[in-house]
Parts: sequence; C-alpha cells; structure tokens
Amino acid sequence: MDPIWWWVIAAVVLIALVLLLVPQMRRRQQESRRQEAGEIREEAQEHSRVVREREAHAAEAEAKAAQARAEAEQKLAEAEKLETEGARRGETAAAARSEYDEKLQRADEIDPDVDVDGDGRRDRDDVAGRDRDDVAGRDRDGVGDGDGRIDRDDLPGRHERDDVRRDV
Repeated sequence: MDPIWWWVIAAVVLIALVLLLVPQMRRRQQESRRQEAGEIREEAQEHSRVVREREAHAAEAEAKAAQARAEAEQKLAEAEKLETEGARRGETAAAARSEYDEKLQRADEIDPDVDVDGDGRRDRDDVAGRDRDDVAGRDRDGVGDGDGRIDRDDLPGRHERDDVRRDV
C-alpha cells in the first residue's frame, strides 16, 4: 500500500473520531452548564431569602421611623400647647402680681403709720411700717423682734462681741 493511502485512512479515522467525540463533549459541556445554572439558582434562592429578610427589616425600620416621627410631632404639638398655656399663665401671674402690688400700694397710702413718697410708694427709710411675715415675730428682713425696730440685741453675733469686751 502506498503511503498516501495510509494517510487517507488515518484522516478518515481521525475525522470519524472527531465526529463521535464532538457531540459527547457538547453534551458534557451542556451538563456542566446545567449544573452551574442549578447552583446559581440555589444561590439566588438563598439570596432571595436574605433579600426578603432585609426588606422586612427595612420596612420595620421605616415603620419605627414613621412612628417616632408621629410621636415627635405629637410631642411638638404638646410642647406648643404647654408653651401657650405657660404664656397665658405668665400673663395671669403678671396681672395677679400687678393687682397685688396695687393693693399693697393702696394699703400703704391709707395706713397712717406708713410714710409714702410722691408716687404713693412706701418710703425706704420707714422702719415702723415694715411687713411682718415671720411667725417667730421677726421683721421681713429676718432681724428684730417684730416691733419694726432694730435693737442692739437683735443683730446677729452681737452678744458674743459684747461678752468679749466685758471680759477685757
């Protein structure tokens, strides 16, 4: 046989092998891709659960934020209401203070024992007309025995100094 025939037989066998192996390789490649696609789908399913959990947490956080925002708005409304009420009460208190001061001024004007200046206010040098508000009988400034006069014995620490001077 001629060597050319050997080459032709070898080429035909080689072509037959290639024609037989190519479909098997394609099937293996397709099977490999199917497995890879299945693994990717499983990962996607797993990732889908994680995504749903994260979405649920995000929705919960948004709900909490909305609730906190509503509570903050309610607190703000309550604060504004209290602020308004405080201002109203402040005005009422100022009016009551003004009325109180007017009554005291009127009482000072009527009282013959109280010296008043030209504005109808009590003269600061007037000691006899001081208000007494201490149950122990002290004057308004906390000194004295309630008679409106400051005696030598009424001053704090006075007795100790007198005793020292007597001993000398």
